Amino acid sequence: MITTFKRMQPPLIVKGKKLPNSLTCISCDGQTIGVSDKKTNESLLDKLTNLYRASTQAGHNATEYWADIAVNSDHPMAPLANIPGVFSALWTPEVAPQTTLTLGSAGLGFVSLPKNLVHFTTAAGARGITTSARINASRFGLFGPGVYLASTGRPLNLFVRAQAKIPISVSTPSGTVRIIPRLVYVRWGLSPILVK
Repeated sequence: MITTFKRMQPPLIVKGKKLPNSLTCISCDGQTIGVSDKKTNESLLDKLTNLYRASTQAGHNATEYWADIAVNSDHPMAPLANIPGVFSALWTPEVAPQTTLTLGSAGLGFVSLPKNLVHFTTAAGARGITTSARINASRFGLFGPGVYLASTGRPLNLFVRAQAKIPISVSTPSGTVRIIPRLVYVRWGLSPILVK
């Protein structure tokens, strides 16, 4: 059975035998809340459908508003209206599904990270890390300030500087993001990583 919510443009299609009989949520204090009332579940899905439709319509309206300012205004700063127009265009009815997939897949940078990574440093850097028991963040890096880690070093990983030949193994710190699998991981920010 395929259920189509006709109030949406484009329609939301839920595939399966039937809509879920129960929904399970976890509250802020960690308690599990189960809702098995069919009318409540249908009401929730209707509200989510209406919210999606209203928000994408608002994105469409905002895009038209900023485009009108950018094109029709005589003000010398009018072309700058293209900037908010680009962002509002990401949540129009035609583009919102792709925006959702893109932003949702960005979370994959945090999923299934290795338990241990390696920070490559120079001899002087290794002495400093040994003395202070911390790896200081780089203030300037290819992907912004932070502590750079990898699971593969040179000669395969050309992101590691040629001078940084000493590997220091660390357990993957919280907040680490995968930029390029096996080659570049970053824990962004200026605070150091403590080494045990």
